[in-house]
Parts: sequence; structure tokens; C-alpha cells
Amino acid sequence: MTGTVATGYDVFLSHRSPDKPMVERLAEKLVEEAQLSPFLDRWHLIPGEPWQESLEQALNRSRCVAVFVGPSGVNSWENEEMRAALSRRVQENSFRVIPVLLPGADQEAKDKLPSFLLRFTWVDFSAGIDDPVAFSRLVAGIRGQAPGRSGVQKLSAASPYVRKSVREIMADVLRQEGIDLTSMPLGVGATIKTIIRRCQLQYPDLEPGDVARKVNAGRAVAYEEKYAQRSQKEDERYRAFEEWEAELNTLLRHVGIRDLARCRAINVGIGNGLEKPFFYKDFKQLVGVDLSAKALARAAQGIANLDTRRAEAEDLQGVASHAFDLYLSLRTYQSSFFDIGDALFAACRVLDNGGRAVISIPYVYVDQGRLLNGLLRPGGHDLDPDLPYEIADTVRRGLQNLGFEQLGMHTGLFEIYVYGTKTS
Repeated sequence: MTGTVATGYDVFLSHRSPDKPMVERLAEKLVEEAQLSPFLDRWHLIPGEPWQESLEQALNRSRCVAVFVGPSGVNSWENEEMRAALSRRVQENSFRVIPVLLPGADQEAKDKLPSFLLRFTWVDFSAGIDDPVAFSRLVAGIRGQAPGRSGVQKLSAASPYVRKSVREIMADVLRQEGIDLTSMPLGVGATIKTIIRRCQLQYPDLEPGDVARKVNAGRAVAYEEKYAQRSQKEDERYRAFEEWEAELNTLLRHVGIRDLARCRAINVGIGNGLEKPFFYKDFKQLVGVDLSAKALARAAQGIANLDTRRAEAEDLQGVASHAFDLYLSLRTYQSSFFDIGDALFAACRVLDNGGRAVISIPYVYVDQGRLLNGLLRPGGHDLDPDLPYEIADTVRRGLQNLGFEQLGMHTGLFEIYVYGTKTS
């Protein structure tokens, strides 16, 4: 660190203590991904030396300061740091003060900041601490550059999400059954019901029920091939698993699921149980549903007392009605050919009156060490940053149409959560 002190810092990171984990993660990204030298008190203050003077010296040696506004707001000492930075900004036009909005910061915290600070262009991480667009804007601000137009982000050819898509696997399976999907609508919004009906029209000589069974079986094979063997390395949440786990627990408490020992839960799209958060073992009852028998077998090995059911999310065949207090579905509703409307109806059916639904849509990919925002557009490598929010809003409106109340949406570290309470 000695060399860094001698040559100064690219940016002084001003934050409140409770927001330290998020700020430290950004500091690490600034070092590792942008090759910048940030000052962070936890890294650079020497034990036993007066910290006020050290902070003042570090601020004077920094080319700019980033003021972080998180859920905890800004405390009195950091207000002093900030006002000193603003005073320097008045005297030196080249010195930049960059306000940074962290996930969870509310409008009240922002409104309490000095009006002078509000004049500066914000960097908004409210979509998540790993938002690559916000990070590129922060780097540009530290370097004193205009961020320019954000280009379309793409997944690499090596990404497991594009090596062979669900659509391609499904087409190969059905081709062996004499069904050609070449002319089928495979874009965003194409559901399994759409594919079945189009195939029934295209092949009128085949028995409609047989067509439906073959198409559903083809989707099941595709899901199994893509996701049954999925590992932690391919799961974005393992970039910060403890934080993600705490986030989900906090959300469950927020919606009213506080005593897991009394909660009957169903997890739809549980896959191979990869996330295995610690609270799985604490539920009074836990039913895991998935299309893949192989994935369910692996989930049962890793999660004690898991009751597995092989069924489609759109009908939950064999699952009793009014049987659960919590319907949980993580990172499933964005799947190819998934019918959100039918799946929500099934969720409503199996939930008891007053039961809660918590559904998440991912918006971050890990690809060759990079964190990329959006969801994959059908038929290519391009990511659509708006698509996760469109799907989440479709889920929210679907729950509303079914009479759910206390609806809400929350953007977490890696996914968007939609939740609501079933009314009687």
C-alpha cells in the first residue's frame, strides 16, 4: 500500500459503515476490473494513528471522491468529508464529486443530502451492485470521461446458455418424433401452449393429445439437458452467496414468512437444489417440483426431508390444492416456452388463503468472469436489459389479476423478486 499512498488515489470512497460490504465490493471491482487505485478506510487506515488526519490526507491526495448513499443514509462524519470535498470542488474545477446511489437507498436518504451535491450527475446502482452499466459510468466519472453510449452486451459462444439452447435441444428431440419446429414461433412470449397448438394445426393427422405429450416431453428433455447438472460455477449467486441468502431470508420475513418451522412450502423449478440455502431444512414441509427427474434426484440428495414431485409448473399435476403457505419459484419464470399465466393460476390453486408467492427473475449473467445485465434474446447472443423487468411486471400483473394483494417488487443482487399474498 505504501506506493499507492505516495502516488495518491484515483478516488476517495466516502460511505457509511453499514454500507461497507457493498462499497468494498465496488472497490475490489475498481482495482481488479478497471485497474484504479481507490482509497477505502478499511484498507488504508493504519491502526494506532489518528484517523481524522489520515482521512483528510487521503482526501487531499485523491483526484475525486465518490459519495455513496445507501439504505443507511449518510452520517455526520461523512457529511464532514463530503462538505470538505464540495469545498475543494468549488476551488478546483478538475476535482470531481460523484454521488453514487446504492441498492436499497430510498428517496428520503437522497433528499437529506446538500442541494449542492444533487447538482452533480448521479451513478445509480439501484438495479444491483453488479450492474455493469452503472459500474462503467462510475469508472468513466473517476477517469473524467464521458461514459458514451452503452453497447449491446453479448454472451460468449462458450457460455452454457448459448452453447446449445432449449429451442435447439427441443427441436432435435421432436424431429425424431416426426415434428418439425422450423416454422414455429420461437421468440419471446412463445409458450408451450403456443407450440402445442401450432404443432396440432401443422400435423392434423396426428392425435392432438399425442402431439401435446410429445411437445411437453421434448421441453422436459431440453430442460434436463441444460440444467440438471448445473454447477455452482455456472450460478451467478455464488459470486456473493451469503449476501444472496441473507437477502432472500429478509424478503421472506418482509412478506410475512417468519416462522419456517410452521411453514408449508413448495419450490417450483427447484432443479438440482443448487442454491441449498440453509433455511430449506427448517420448513415444516418442503415440496420440490421440477420437470427433470435427474435434477430432482440430485436435489433430494442434498436437501433433507425434501418431497419431490415431477410435474409441469403450468399445472402442478398431483399437487393438492390449498396445501401451502409459501409458493417459491426462483429463476424459472423466464424459461423458454414457459407459460406465466398458467403457472400463476397453478400457484394460486395450491396456495392456502393468506399464502404468499415469491417469484424471482434473474437479470445478471456471469460469463468468462464478467457480470452482464439482462436476459438472453431468443436465437442469438444479445442480452436485453429491459426483458427481466418486463417479465417481472407480467408476473406482478398476473398475480394482481388473480386477486393477490400486498404486491411488491424488489431488485436484489442478482434477480428481481415479485411477491404477493393470496386473498380468500
